[in-house]
Amino acid sequence: MATPVALACANSVFISYPTRPYLASHFLPIPKSAGSLQSCGAHISLKALCADSGFHYFRVNAAGGNPSTKPNSIVCSDCDGNGAIACTQCKGSGVNSVDHFNGQFKAGGSCWLCRGKREILCGSCNGAGFIGGFMSTIDD
Repeated sequence: MATPVALACANSVFISYPTRPYLASHFLPIPKSAGSLQSCGAHISLKALCADSGFHYFRVNAAGGNPSTKPNSIVCSDCDGNGAIACTQCKGSGVNSVDHFNGQFKAGGSCWLCRGKREILCGSCNGAGFIGGFMSTIDD
């Protein structure tokens, strides 16, 4: 069984896949040569990092005409690939602004949702930083 792998970091995704041409990916079409492709209206540039024995490794960067919005990008547009967003309850301050739950969480205390960390997991990508799920695997 061959297993393609995708790892996400800030504004890029690293993809590793076996070089056999019949292995299809539902996550991202991978051309045989590194270059640029257009998928769903988003420009995605592929740069070959290295060619190893039987595997190719690519770094995929999302780039579009408007860098502030990436509606069809592989990188999550809500968290910009970070996997976390500002807390929706305290608006990123880490502190309760009013009493909550009949005084259980007092104003001025640590936020009840983020517990003072100022960020929560992104709900759009579930903290992964990219949209699309996992790459497909096909049995040999």
